[in-house]
Amino acid sequence: MKSDTKDKVAIVTGGTGALGRVVAHKLAEQGVKVYIPTLTMDEFNHVFDNSSTADEGEFKLRKIFAFDCNAFDENSVKDFVDSVEIQEKGSIDYLVNTVGGIHAPVNIGDLDTATFDKMFTFNFKSTFFFTRECLKIMKRNNFGRIVSIGAIAGMKPEASRFPYSYSKAGVNWLMDTISEEYKDYNIRANTVMPSIMDTPANREWGSEEDIKKWVKPEEVAEAISFLISDNGNSIRSSIIKVFGNY
Repeated sequence: MKSDTKDKVAIVTGGTGALGRVVAHKLAEQGVKVYIPTLTMDEFNHVFDNSSTADEGEFKLRKIFAFDCNAFDENSVKDFVDSVEIQEKGSIDYLVNTVGGIHAPVNIGDLDTATFDKMFTFNFKSTFFFTRECLKIMKRNNFGRIVSIGAIAGMKPEASRFPYSYSKAGVNWLMDTISEEYKDYNIRANTVMPSIMDTPANREWGSEEDIKKWVKPEEVAEAISFLISDNGNSIRSSIIKVFGNY
């Protein structure tokens, strides 16, 4: 049976990260052409090698591509989206925002402005920049699916994590607002909220018992895949919790 995502075009931000690369791979398996913004092509090539020998040939269909881009600079993001639009003759169907970061614990009384600004840029501005540019194309084409990665802290603030919580809450509101403003243009925006993910970085501090409770990036990618598929056509303004046993 033909996949409803086959030959669609997606942008996956943070595509070289632990989650982003899994999402990119998942979409490529379904026939989606995936574009990844990367600071350097060396970084991209280190993760994705489209040759027939890389990763046992899993990327040999050449469905994953990249252009240089600084995800935290709005002009760079605009240039990236413009490049994808030109390459794909005006088509961008999906946007998956996985780029982001977290900071060391700090109480508000000790919080410096640089840390606050950095988290807001990492987690909100990057998502906003890509979403804004892609919406222009999706509106014109009367179709679009946007999924952003949320966080538990974005719904329930955590002590010593205010910049992270604040920036992730903004992502939730952004997806909700898009869902209202663009629902008549067949554009759906949702948030996928994982608990702690089983990544190499997290394994450095997690115990064996901790790791058993964490969700795998592949499970998060499955949720994203569902939301952008035809099966998710009626879902908008939702927060899908992928918590596992956390």
